[in-house]
Amino acid sequence: MTETREKFEKDLAEVDWKSLRIHTQRDSLILVDAQLDLVDVACRVAVDDTREIGAWIEKQLLCKPTAAQLSCWETQLDKPFKMLIAAPYILLQAVLNA
Repeated sequence: MTETREKFEKDLAEVDWKSLRIHTQRDSLILVDAQLDLVDVACRVAVDDTREIGAWIEKQLLCKPTAAQLSCWETQLDKPFKMLIAAPYILLQAVLNA
């Protein structure tokens, strides 16, 4: 998984909501809780680690954004997120203190 991890570390980006919002049309956004390392999550998604991913979902550490969150972000188009593509998903994590 080292190559995969290195790729995700290289691809890690910070983007604003305005750039991410288009992905709501494909329902591909997955919100990653700040407790988790975004690169670790992307690596687990890439290898389809259903046990770990399922545990995170159960603990509500991974979820689809709620309608309320989406509405809020629409009023903050410059809100920053860390983002990784782990096809077919777009993993995003709010940048804290921003």
